[in-house]
Amino acid sequence: MVTNAKVTVDDVKKSAASAATTVKTAAASASEATKKAVAEVKKEATAAKKTATKAKATATKKATAAKKTATKTVKKATAKAKKAVVTTAVVQYQDREFTEAECIKKAQAQFKKDYKKETLEELNIYIKPEERKIYYVANKDRVGSVDL
Repeated sequence: MVTNAKVTVDDVKKSAASAATTVKTAAASASEATKKAVAEVKKEATAAKKTATKAKATATKKATAAKKTATKTVKKATAKAKKAVVTTAVVQYQDREFTEAECIKKAQAQFKKDYKKETLEELNIYIKPEERKIYYVANKDRVGSVDL
């Protein structure tokens, strides 16, 4: 019985050693598989980062192009605005001469005298040189006149 027990203990030790070796081999395989998986994840992360960088660069290029286009448009509009034609209207009647700007200034001044508390928003003038008068309609409902 002692012999059988010794054989059994030896068998168990051998089996345990064999199992330990199998476990170590499996652990090594698992470790390699884990390393491979980590490497693949790193590759995917790097690829994703490169894609994001390219997308950012493309977006930056598009934004720069849009900004340049907007700047050109503004410059063109400014150039057009600078080329506005300056006009002057002069009325000559019976040895008298007066400009549209003078008439507007006189009408505005008269409006301020006649309607002190109101704000001038719109002004239409009517010049009658034969009467030597400037008639005005201000804010669509206020009327008045002033001498030329």
